[in-house]
Amino acid sequence: MNEETKIAACKFLFGLGIANFVVFWILAVYLGGDAVNGKMQDGHFFLMSHGRYTEVSEAIFRYSKWHVYSTWITHPMVFFCGYFLHRHRKPLS
Repeated sequence: MNEETKIAACKFLFGLGIANFVVFWILAVYLGGDAVNGKMQDGHFFLMSHGRYTEVSEAIFRYSKWHVYSTWITHPMVFFCGYFLHRHRKPLS
């Protein structure tokens, strides 16, 4: 893979990771938290944010849990791609 292709791939992955975090954050605020901090209790599903629980459907709970897991992958990817892009930036002339 040549250098331009690596840079283009890193730019794409960087943007994808940032977009994933923004969508996660907006939906967590809208839904009232996330499932990783939430709980399942007696057939009810709760998201949690800042100590407050919000009851949601099972589908929303499962979606939230997987979206949190996806940020655990995309966050390090953003840092790696950002570092790579920083190291391979062209100097200003």
